[in-house]
Amino acid sequence: MATAVFSFKVDTDGKVRVLHVFFAEAKHAADAELHQHVAVCPKYGPAYRADETIEFSREIEELPPADGDALEEWLDELLATEGDEAEDDPIEMVPE
Repeated sequence: MATAVFSFKVDTDGKVRVLHVFFAEAKHAADAELHQHVAVCPKYGPAYRADETIEFSREIEELPPADGDALEEWLDELLATEGDEAEDDPIEMVPE
């Protein structure tokens, strides 16, 4: 299944300000994308090697589209929680 590997860079003050996400058809391929980026990124690579990042992966239904509007919609769906759908439902009221 498609996978997203999330890698959060933790700054020296303990705050997260940068997130890298690596997508692929399988986890091992997403991990390979992460390691390729580690090799070339002048700030992220040293932070990763110094254990100043936090990683985890999630299976996703599909890889993100390469279109701005579709990508925004895909991200909204990815970040939606069960409570989000309930907010869109109309509230049924019984007249008194």
